[in-house]
Amino acid sequence: MTVPNRVVPPRLLNLLTAAPVPDADLLSRFTQFRDGAAFAALVERHGPMVLRVCRRTLWDAHTAEDAFQATFLALVRGAGRVRKTASVAAWLHGAAVRISLKARGTAARAHRTPAPPARCSPDPLAEITGRELVSAIDEELARLPDRFRAAITLCCLEGLSQDEAARRLGWSAASVRGRLERGRERLRVRLVRRGLALAAGLGSLIIDEAHATVPPRLLARVIELPTLGSVPPRVAEMAAGAAPSGAAWKAVAVALVVLAVGGAAAIGSGNPPQIATELATASTMPLAPSGARPEGGAGRPAADPPVKTDRYGDPLPAGAIMRLGTLRTRAPITGFGIEADGTVVTVGPGADVRRWHATDDRSDEPIALPLTGPANTNNEPQVSPDGKLVAACSRDKVFVWEAPADAKAEPKPVATFDLAHTRLFRFAPDGRTLAVVTEAWNMVPAGAFLCDLKTQTAAAIDTGGVSYFEGIAFSGDGKRLGAVADASFILWDATTGKQLTKYQTSGRMSAAAFALNHTGDTLAAAYSYSGPKTEFRFTDPETGKKKDGLTGPDGDIYWLTYAADGKTLLAGDPGGVRWWNTVAGKLVRRYEGVAHRSALQQVPARFTQDGKVLVFQNGSALLRWNAETGKPLFPEQDIGHGATVTTVGVSPDSTRVATRGLDSRLCVWDAATGKRLWHAPDARTNVADIDFGPDGTFLVVGGPKWGEATKYDAATGKALLTFAVDPKGPKQAGVFSARVSKDGKTVVAHTGPYKASDPAFVTTWNATTGERLKSSPLSDSKWHEFSALSPDGEYLARGMIDSRVVAVAAPDRDLLADAKLPGSSRQPGRFSADGRWLALVISERAGGVPKYFAVLVSTTTWRAVSTIPLTADFRSRAAVASDGRTLAVTVGDAIEFYDAATQKLLGRHRAPPGGWEEFRSGIISALSFTPDGTKLITGHADTTALVWPVPARPGK
Repeated sequence: MTVPNRVVPPRLLNLLTAAPVPDADLLSRFTQFRDGAAFAALVERHGPMVLRVCRRTLWDAHTAEDAFQATFLALVRGAGRVRKTASVAAWLHGAAVRISLKARGTAARAHRTPAPPARCSPDPLAEITGRELVSAIDEELARLPDRFRAAITLCCLEGLSQDEAARRLGWSAASVRGRLERGRERLRVRLVRRGLALAAGLGSLIIDEAHATVPPRLLARVIELPTLGSVPPRVAEMAAGAAPSGAAWKAVAVALVVLAVGGAAAIGSGNPPQIATELATASTMPLAPSGARPEGGAGRPAADPPVKTDRYGDPLPAGAIMRLGTLRTRAPITGFGIEADGTVVTVGPGADVRRWHATDDRSDEPIALPLTGPANTNNEPQVSPDGKLVAACSRDKVFVWEAPADAKAEPKPVATFDLAHTRLFRFAPDGRTLAVVTEAWNMVPAGAFLCDLKTQTAAAIDTGGVSYFEGIAFSGDGKRLGAVADASFILWDATTGKQLTKYQTSGRMSAAAFALNHTGDTLAAAYSYSGPKTEFRFTDPETGKKKDGLTGPDGDIYWLTYAADGKTLLAGDPGGVRWWNTVAGKLVRRYEGVAHRSALQQVPARFTQDGKVLVFQNGSALLRWNAETGKPLFPEQDIGHGATVTTVGVSPDSTRVATRGLDSRLCVWDAATGKRLWHAPDARTNVADIDFGPDGTFLVVGGPKWGEATKYDAATGKALLTFAVDPKGPKQAGVFSARVSKDGKTVVAHTGPYKASDPAFVTTWNATTGERLKSSPLSDSKWHEFSALSPDGEYLARGMIDSRVVAVAAPDRDLLADAKLPGSSRQPGRFSADGRWLALVISERAGGVPKYFAVLVSTTTWRAVSTIPLTADFRSRAAVASDGRTLAVTVGDAIEFYDAATQKLLGRHRAPPGGWEEFRSGIISALSFTPDGTKLITGHADTTALVWPVPARPGK
């Protein structure tokens, strides 16, 4: 190759034409001997990739070339500090991204223009360019660990085959292939969290990357960098601090989230034509000269608009007005362990590991473990008590890894066990043994195993032919293992696997509310009977005989464990954690917090090793308290909800919003500021509605006790009145829907029975006195919690398989029968605030393939007035504004707005899940219009609610 007025030195020519020299060798030559030919070979090899990264991030041609030079100047200055010498391409890619982002931020501050007002676009994809999409990929790629970034950079950005990349990196072909696959998956997850989706063919996205060329003058200038006595000040300034580090990424965190876009941007197949064209030309289009804008970019702001944040400083999704609640301390969690220094290691349902430092209310970046094989819906990954090991399962294997210390460390496998259809697994206290129980399947009975992590062997232990395990727990010293299965208790010697006893229990032992003390000679357990009654017992685990002189906590208990002293108990309940002295029979300390959700493997709280902090996770948040005082370490942990927000209500004047979650908590918020005004305990049942009185001074909601509804002062949260079902009738389990009449004089509620053979009821009370006025049974036994009353209590809608609507006064006739809806609705549907409309998402199967429709029904005629085809799924929901014209429908992680009259899409917002697994309850779990129809409030699996603007209809 030649450059103007220069001849390529022979040694460089040899390097370029001979068999590829690994990057590590070239870098070593340059580092040790300042070999200019080796440096030139690296520039020639990786320059095209670096230049394209700079061009994609920076619109200005001159600035992009400066950033290109600065990237290689950073390599000249810091070659000896490149930690992974085999991954020079990855290092250069990361440096180029950081330098370009820094340059863009500097330019933005110098030429900032006011950001346009946020709006809901009918087609958000139209507002993002191909260059921005690819630039977003560059940034997330730069955040991956070196081993993954190196494979992707060489194979996907520089166009090498896997064999060529292996030779270049000095790795095996299998290593390149595995790291490429895992890196692509991590990149995909990161992009999804930013609202982007990555197509399988990353190489086809970065168009013609391998065929890019660097202008000869620029190439010559960069090759001379090691011998230049000085460089332009602007280039030197750009190169400063370009070496990869966690601190560097924190410094540009805001720049990264700025690029998050509102719109389902599917990169690759399925893009709108204009986006596909931009993607194809993003890497090859000419840049504008310095100071100019690209053609067609009139009106484009000089910098991306600032990211809007919530009251705690966390970014909001694009277009959102407000967040009710907080993401601080929140994450999807299934298990945790505590390191010696107080750092908490958690793992989520997707086998993603997070580290929470003792002084931080947010975790480090999650690290996805390489879980392979067919998915197991029972997978609830666990962490050993000391935080050193993590276990997860596929449908046919159980995997154990060392918990990765940071994103740069490759997860180290410890053991793999061929155990299919795992149901529960628990680490022994010392972390050396993993107890695993499996489900009965395909004529194979349920099994139990003790897995030795040192020898990697799984020993089957005698189950006595049980068919279903509900809970397992070790004694404090790890020498005994207990299990609840088939209304029986089983005890094993955990050192030998010998079954010590098995017997039927009197009363149903709660699946997680049992614990063995330190030596395993005392069993503490909560027993439940028909209804909410709970009895606490202490017994000899071998004989089942009662032990006198010990007393347990009362009330509803979610889980139970002995503290390190082997004598006191920690008990989880709807209000948090109780520390209980069993001998004195009294409370030692109360730790208030958001309650634990229902989980397959309830994980009890535990103290840090120094005993100063109590740590607990409720499935959606990490909770930590000062062990001595009971005060939370972080005030945000008790703000809002600790589980999925399932119900939203708005006051008639739109000044207050009420939310309810699976954490058994009711919260009321100031609609103007997002500040929580008050909260109250709530029932564990599903509640369809939170209804305010007509003047907004009070609200009514089912709970907190089963079979009751409560009237609260809307301003203070004071409980004003309780509405109870008829005690002489069949016992009712929960109030699923409660409504206040339009004049505020009566309250109507729908309740479901304890026994399936008993009827459900609709009951009416005097809203002022609480007097029960009328109680009407529903003869159909299928009425259950998936039901909702109309605002005036006149109609009752039911979801699931046999969706229908009945008049409460005449419940035997389905009002929707004549509407001939296409299929049925999993959800009961949502009535408008004035009760004139009912919105549903209907599904039907045509040729085995489900089809979905948003349907608007008039409650005056009980006919469908609008049917809109959707690209939805079984979790989709719909709501309608009071004007009967605007429909809101949830589709995956998006909210779509339609004009019911024209069936046209008005706009779309997206609420990325942020790590919460969709299979739990869906990403968007509730939605409600404000009475004036200008805003929509949605409840989410991440424990928060979001407020969105409603797009106006054309001509309105």
